[in-house]
Amino acid sequence: MHGVSQNNTKLEKFADYIVNQIKNNRTRFFTIIGFTLGFLILGIFIYSRMSSFAISASDKLSMAYMYFNYGDSQKGAQLLEETISTFPKTSAAYQARLFKADMLIDKQQYDEALSLLLEVSKNAKPEALRPFALSRIIYLYDAQKDYHNAILYSNEFINNYKTNFLIKNMYLNLAQYYLSVGSVDDASRVYTDILVTFPATDEAAIAEKALNDLKK
Repeated sequence: MHGVSQNNTKLEKFADYIVNQIKNNRTRFFTIIGFTLGFLILGIFIYSRMSSFAISASDKLSMAYMYFNYGDSQKGAQLLEETISTFPKTSAAYQARLFKADMLIDKQQYDEALSLLLEVSKNAKPEALRPFALSRIIYLYDAQKDYHNAILYSNEFINNYKTNFLIKNMYLNLAQYYLSVGSVDDASRVYTDILVTFPATDEAAIAEKALNDLKK
């Protein structure tokens, strides 16, 4: 019972940390949602693991989150690195890579962030982590106004994760990326896909208006 109480306390502190991140994060909506929900879901997942190795990794990652929450970013960053280096193939380590990549993007250290995100998007276990990494890659290129690569990875996301809860936002952003590079026909195709795939949704209404505006 004592162990369960400790785990509940850790999860409560972790949830408080996520709430603070939402308040302070100024990235796009789909990135915020992917980042926060991804960690909440996987936070629960790692605590359900029975392996002592996995539990040790998740404990270290939880401590890293708590240090960040308490304002000690140096100790938090140290524990992130230890999670990655000591438990490299665990869920906790892949989560740590995502968290580290997010910080690197905020510092505009895009190359190092991209390396971490690509590793997570291709190799992470459980695979549920991969679309969250891919959404961050898209945001990374968006932040650099590299819309050609944003298009490339948006299409990869749409092709591989059709049932992901971020999918409608991915379609809308993809259309905007096409418009940013002057590919009006491709943007129109994506808006039409939204109307067909997601009828009677807010996204369909946005797509319909965008199509009408393009015809003017």
